Parts: sequence; C-alpha cells; structure tokens
Amino acid sequence: MRRMHRVAALGAAAMMVTGAVITAGGLPGTSRAGASTTPTQFGTLSNFDVFNDTGQETHGFEVELDGIAPTDVISVFGAPYERYGDPTVTAFSGGTMVTYASPYDAASQTWQVGTPLAPAVITATMGHQCWTGGSSTYLTDGCDHFGLGLSATPTNIVYNWLTADPNQAGQLVHASTGSVAVPAPAFNVTPAPVDAVNQQPVVQAVVNASDNPADAQLGDAFWAKVYMSQSPSKADLGHLVTDDPQVPTTVETEWAILQPGAGGSLAQQLSNEFQVNANDNSVVQRYEYYQYTGAYDPENHEALPINDSNPVASDVGNLTGNQMVALNLPGGPNADTSAPTITIKTKAPKKPKKTTTFKVTFKATDPNSKHFTYYCALDGAVPSHCVSGVTFTGLTPGAHDVVTYAADQANNASAPATLHWTIAG
Repeated sequence: MRRMHRVAALGAAAMMVTGAVITAGGLPGTSRAGASTTPTQFGTLSNFDVFNDTGQETHGFEVELDGIAPTDVISVFGAPYERYGDPTVTAFSGGTMVTYASPYDAASQTWQVGTPLAPAVITATMGHQCWTGGSSTYLTDGCDHFGLGLSATPTNIVYNWLTADPNQAGQLVHASTGSVAVPAPAFNVTPAPVDAVNQQPVVQAVVNASDNPADAQLGDAFWAKVYMSQSPSKADLGHLVTDDPQVPTTVETEWAILQPGAGGSLAQQLSNEFQVNANDNSVVQRYEYYQYTGAYDPENHEALPINDSNPVASDVGNLTGNQMVALNLPGGPNADTSAPTITIKTKAPKKPKKTTTFKVTFKATDPNSKHFTYYCALDGAVPSHCVSGVTFTGLTPGAHDVVTYAADQANNASAPATLHWTIAG
C-alpha cells in the first residue's frame, strides 16, 4: 500500500486546497476579476483528519510542499489543538517541509507524545474531530488533525507519518507501511455572465487520484464520498468543526471509486460541478476516503469492484481520512478571523513554597467574542480544557510551568500565556 500521496498543481486559476477556505474575488486589497474571466483565488492547504495505519505508534507527521518557500506558509494548525503543538517550517532544495514532531527526552530516551495505532474498525469523524476540542477521546483515537494555510500553490504535496528511527535514538523517519490517502480537492470558479438570471458563479471541485499523470503502474484504489452545503454566511476554518452547522451532512456524491495510475478502466478523477445558489456566499464540502478491499486483477492490479457506484460491504474498508474544504464568494458578512488575547492573573510566588497545589486564574478579551473556551497544559502536557481558577494538585518539588490558551467561538486560538513557579523541596 502506498504511504504517501502526491497532488499535481492545477495552475493559477484552480488553487489547490485541503480542508481549506478559499476566497474567490482576489487577494485582500485587489480588485475582483471581470465577469468573463476566472477570478484570482486565495487558497490554503489545511485541516484534515488522518488515521495512523502504520502498524506502530507514530511520533509526528510531515507535509512536503514542493515548489514554494517557507514564507508562503502563512498559518498553521497547532497548539493548543494538536498533540504535537506548532510544526516547524523549513526550506529544502525543492520546496518547504512542514514537520509536526514530538519532543524527545534524551535522558530517558523516550518520545513525550505519540499517535497510537488506529483501531481495527474506524468510525467516520466528519473531517474535524481528531484534535483536543473535537473529541474527548482524541489522545487515544489513533488519529490526528493537521493543517496549514498557503499563499502560493505547490507543484506537489506529499504526506508522511513519522516513526522512531530504530537505528538512531531521537530521530524520526518516514513510516515504512501505511497510507496517507487523503487527496486534496481543487476548486475552479467561473463567474456567471452578467446578464444571467442567477449571477452566481459556477464551481467545479476536482479530486485527482494519480500521484503523477504519467504513472505506469496502477496503485491501490480507494472509495470517496462527498457531502456539501451552501450558506449565506461566510465560512471560516474555525467553524468547520464537530457538530457545527457549517459541517455538511447532505450527500453530493454517494460513492465513487478512484484508482491512480495509467492503463486501468476506473476513473482517476472525481469532479463535481454546480452553480452556487442565489443569495448564498459560501460552499462547504466534506470528502470521506475509504480503503478499497475488494478483488484486484493479478495481471495489472486493476481493482474489480462488484459495483463501482454502490459498493457492497466487502469492497469498503476503513476510513483513511477526511478533507474539509470551503469556498467563500464576495459579499455576505465577514468571517471572524481575529484571535483573542489571554492574560494570566495569578502571580508566581516570589519565594518557593512547600505546597503540592497551585491555583491559576486567567481572563481573555476579543473584539468579536464574549465567550471563550480555555485550554491548559501543565509541564509540557498536551493542552486540555480548563476554566479560570483551575487548581493543580499532587505537584512535586521543583520547577513547574502552566501554559494557557483562549479560543473564541470561531475557534481562533490566542497566543499562549505562560506562568512559571517553583515548589520548595
């Protein structure tokens, strides 16, 4: 089974997205394109759930973005929502590498966090549940949620789980087994003629299965399901979460089977084309990808599904990942993209005290929100929900720190606030 997925860029008129918000009508500060041309689009590669099917615990995840610079990565999905925190963004000779990785304790020779192996039977996650605010069992569910925002289009994208290098302590390597089969959809937007009754644009959303159009060998097939919703309100990434009204539940494509590589009879591309409803300003799509577990032709590895539009149970395996994508059109209310600010009210004792408990209070402010969700992390732990006045107990002598975050109702997260103190021995 292939362990990475490459997506070829589709050109400037069809920006590549993965669980993203795209805004049609130009970058901020630019004018909208004329009615006879495709408007410039601003896209992000972001926000997808992916399951650990590598056969072992992983300790990170890597996104290779070919053909772009680190400065083209303008946002990341990280702390407090991710067990690995914020990723590192570094340049290599062919592009940019975004790496989520666990800290390593050299003294004990252990990784501090890891993604456990996914269960034998995986339940669909709606595309945005494998994070600290998406599921109460996130840390043991065997999946993670990764994402980043881009201001440029990569020529290729490669995903890899990272596992401990058996030959070098403290180093991570690409997982040798498992697949990261979560293809990135691409939007193409064509404005309607100015004299049309419904002047809303026509949208085409395309998923390509092939790693490379010239692939000579057929790869593993997979199933796809597509859900879609439209709304007068603008979509933002913070609202594409569990049980949020913007998460689509209406089926657009019931089932489709795709197989990468040349020479097969199955489709290599899934395309949905539609005109946006009158008065709507956003389109949200959710893609679910499942393993194909049916028969293959032993000669050329072509998948032989019993039914390629309504599969039988024996042909459908585990969910491998979800993609959440959204397209925003000009008009309608602006999405909330401003992050709150959090301030820790508690002061650290001037002198260490012999106490095994410590109470921390904090407060958040935001120009657009009055209600917040708080996250706390004690001594490098994965952030979890907390409230102001949280009391930590069972503390041992020595140095301690607590990191707090505030998230507004659109899930914009604050920068961390940190408090350090010492308990006397």
